Amino acid sequence: MLASSLPVEPLTVPVRIGVIADTHLNAPNRWMRPEVLAALEDCDMIFHVGDINREWVLERLREIAPVHAVVGNNDDEELQATLPVARLFKAGEHRIGLIHGHAPHTRKRQTAIQVTLEYLRGQVDCAIYGHSHKPEDSIRDGLRMVNPGSATWPRWERQPSYAIINIAENIDVRIVRF
Repeated sequence: MLASSLPVEPLTVPVRIGVIADTHLNAPNRWMRPEVLAALEDCDMIFHVGDINREWVLERLREIAPVHAVVGNNDDEELQATLPVARLFKAGEHRIGLIHGHAPHTRKRQTAIQVTLEYLRGQVDCAIYGHSHKPEDSIRDGLRMVNPGSATWPRWERQPSYAIINIAENIDVRIVRF
């Protein structure tokens, strides 16, 4: 299993995390809406769970807060070479995992939910993933699964979205649609 071999990165609690995914930003003249950027400015850090597309997106986000990211299936060669497929964090008593949700190392056709469960179930308390562009905060097979949706390209959803996660004694998730 992929996640069991990953290093665990510590996070100091309490922590407020802005979570985005599937931004699909290719050109600097296209950027995130002001309300998303304002929400991210109130965060201690940003998680981007893939389909960033270009490094300049992460550079701009780092001007707001520290960024932890994983690679998505639409990311360019530079991001494919530098970002991990998954990341693990420990925040207090909570184990958090990040993954985009595509299956890069297999030919199996799987949904983002299936990939996330396969890679992170039993390894973390909360799995944060993307790929589907569908916001979610639910429990599946005993695993809390959070998908922020897409802040720039909602595809099958009516509205763009992102998530704010506060971690202290509990993990509090708020999906924000705008």
